[in-house]
Amino acid sequence: MNTFLADTFLTALTKLDNQSQKAAKLTAFELQTDPTGKGKSFHRITASKEKDFWSVRANRDIRIIVHKTADRLTLCYVDHHDDAYDWASRRVFERHPRTGALQIVELVEQVREVMAKVDVAPAADLFVEPAPAPEPAKPTIFPLAKVGADSLQDYGVPQDWAELLVVSSMADALQAADHLPGEAAEAVRVFLAGGVPEAPAPAQAVEAQRFRMVEHRDELEAALEFPWDRWTVFLHPTQRQFVDAEYNGPARVAGSAGTGKTVVALHRALQLSRDDSTNILLTTFSDPLASALKEKLNILNGGEALVPRVKVSSFVGLAKELYELATGNRPRMVGRDAIIRRLKKIAPDDNPTFLTNEFEDVIDPWRVDSLEDYRELKRTGRRSRIGQRRRELIWPWFQALRDGMKARHELTEAQLFAWVEDYYSGRERKPFTHIIVDEAQDLGVPELRFLAALAPEGGNRLFFAGDLGQRIFKLPFSWKSLGIDVRGRSGTLKVNYRTSHQIREQLDRLLPEKLSDLDGLVEDRSGTISVFNGPVPEAISCTDQIDETKQVSAWVKARLDAGIAPEEIGLIVRSEGQLTRAQAVADMLNLSVQALLGDARPQAGLLSVGVMQLAKGLEFRAVAVMACDAEIVPLESRVEGAETQDDLDEIWQTERQLLYVAATRARENLLLSGVLPVSEYFDDLVTET
Repeated sequence: MNTFLADTFLTALTKLDNQSQKAAKLTAFELQTDPTGKGKSFHRITASKEKDFWSVRANRDIRIIVHKTADRLTLCYVDHHDDAYDWASRRVFERHPRTGALQIVELVEQVREVMAKVDVAPAADLFVEPAPAPEPAKPTIFPLAKVGADSLQDYGVPQDWAELLVVSSMADALQAADHLPGEAAEAVRVFLAGGVPEAPAPAQAVEAQRFRMVEHRDELEAALEFPWDRWTVFLHPTQRQFVDAEYNGPARVAGSAGTGKTVVALHRALQLSRDDSTNILLTTFSDPLASALKEKLNILNGGEALVPRVKVSSFVGLAKELYELATGNRPRMVGRDAIIRRLKKIAPDDNPTFLTNEFEDVIDPWRVDSLEDYRELKRTGRRSRIGQRRRELIWPWFQALRDGMKARHELTEAQLFAWVEDYYSGRERKPFTHIIVDEAQDLGVPELRFLAALAPEGGNRLFFAGDLGQRIFKLPFSWKSLGIDVRGRSGTLKVNYRTSHQIREQLDRLLPEKLSDLDGLVEDRSGTISVFNGPVPEAISCTDQIDETKQVSAWVKARLDAGIAPEEIGLIVRSEGQLTRAQAVADMLNLSVQALLGDARPQAGLLSVGVMQLAKGLEFRAVAVMACDAEIVPLESRVEGAETQDDLDEIWQTERQLLYVAATRARENLLLSGVLPVSEYFDDLVTET
C-alpha cells in the first residue's frame, strides 16, 4: 500500500502547536511503516458523504483524517478532534469527471450551512440565501459569467462550484476560491485577475502537486519537517510562463510583494542549468539574500547542496571574487563612514551629508572623471539641482577624495564594479552564459553595467525580477541609456501566494496603483489578488514605550497561543536605535531572540528581531512592525537632511516603500505599533484599534 501526503495535511500541520505537531508526525511515521494501522485507533467518519474517510488518533485530542482504500493511504488533514471531524464531514475525495485528477472537494451545501450559522461580513453573502432587496442602483458584475461554468470545469472546478461562480461578484468569487481544490482555485484567480490560465495539466501532474507519495521514512520526515519551505519554492501556473519563455533580449518580471518573483528566478535558473553548455549566475544585492536564494535553490533541487552550473552570489561578493581571481589580491574597500570623515576634512565648511550623497549617487556611479564631465552631467535620479558655479566649487573636493583613495589603493563598491566591468568588457570569453537578478529594483548604475559585462550578447542572457514599489536603496535611472532595454519583454505577476488578502489590500494603500521607471515602463499593481484570507491587520497608538511593550507582548503571546512558533514571528523596527524596543517585548515574554544581521536566519525557538533595511527576503507567519513613531517613520535625520522639496519628496516616498517592504514580510498576521504621535503613514494603512 502506498502512502501519500495531501497538501491540505501539510498546511494544517503547520498550524498546530509544537507538541501536537510532534504527535501527528510520530503517528504519520507509524502509518507509513504499517498502513493497515495495527495498534492505531481507526474510526470511520460516519457523518461524511465520503465512505473512505477515517480518523486516526495521534494523542488524546489530535486526529489525523486519512483516506484509505485497498492500495493507498492518503493523509488528508490533521487538527483537534472536533475540528478534524468537522473538516471531514464537509468534504469528499473524488476524481474530477472532466480532468480525471483526484481532488479533495468541499461540498457547496455544507459550506452554506456553516457560513449561515456565523456572523459574516457582506462579502460572504455568497454562502447564504439572499434576502429580497430593492433593485440596486448599479447592476452586479459577475466577472466569471463570460468564462462560463463549462469552461471552469475544464480547469478542475467541480460542477456545483462552477455553476455558483458564474453568478458571483468579484468578492464572492475570491472567497469561493478559498474552498476549491488547489488547481481549480488557481485557475479561478487567474481568470479574476484578467488572465487566461494555462491549458490544464495532465491528471498525473496535477495529482503530483497536490498529493506527494512518500516511499521511505527519510522522505516522509523531510516532507513533514519543511512544509513551509516547500511553499517558498513551489511554482504556480501564473508564474510558469516567465520561467519557460524564450527572450530575444533582456527581460524583466515585476509584481508586488508576495507574487512569486523570486520563485520565478529560482525555477528559471534551475531550468537553464539542465543544459550542459550553460553557466548561470543567480544574484541579488546582499549576502543574506544570496544565502536565502541558495537555500531555496537547494530545496527546489531536491535537497542537494550543490546545483551544477548555477552560482549564487551577491553583487559585491561576486565582484570581489572576480577581482581577486584577476589580480591575485583582495580589494581594499572603503565605506561610507570613511568617505564622510574625509570630506569633512577636505571641505569642513560644507554639508558633509550632501557631499557624500553627491559623490555616492552621482560622481562615483556615473564615473565622472573631470569637471567638464560634471558640468554636462544631468545628475539622473537626484531631484535637487546644482548650478554650474556650485559644481565648479565642489569638484576639487571630489577629485581630492579620489586621489587619496588611489594613493591608498582603495576602492569604493562602485569603483570595484567598474574595474571588473572594464576587465570583462573587452573579453570574448565571459564567466557566465546567463544572469538572473533577483530584487532588481535595487540595482544601481555600476551594478547593472558590471552584470551586463559578464555575459555574452544574445537572447536570455539577462533576466530581472523586481518591484519598483520595493526600491529602498538606489536612485532611479534609465536602464535603456546603459543599453539594457526590457520594453516589450516585461510582464507583471498578479496573484499573491504569500500574503493574505487583508494584509495585501491594506498595504497597497501605501503605494500608487501604477509605478513607472525612467524608461516609461509601467508596473500596474491593480488587479492583484491574494489566494487566502487572514485576520485584518492592526495598528495601535501607544501612550509611551512601556505601553507599547505591553500591547505588542500581548499580541505576540496570542499568536504563540494560537500555535505559531517563535521563529515564525518577526519583530521589525526602522533602524538599530529602536532594537531595544523589540528586545523589551522578548524580555517580557521570557523569550530569546535571533538578531537578523548579516547571514543570520530565523532559528527554532527564537523570536526574530531586525531592522527594515534587512527585512528583504524574509517571511514570517506573524510580523510586528514596532516603533512607528512620527519622528522615526519617516526617519527624522533623513528628512532634516533634505535640501530641497524635491529631495524631501524622494525621502518620503522611499520611506513609504521601506515600511511597505517591512510590513509585507507578514504572511497571515500583521501589527503596527508606535508611540504618540505615530507615523502619518498610519492614516493610509489601517484603522486604529
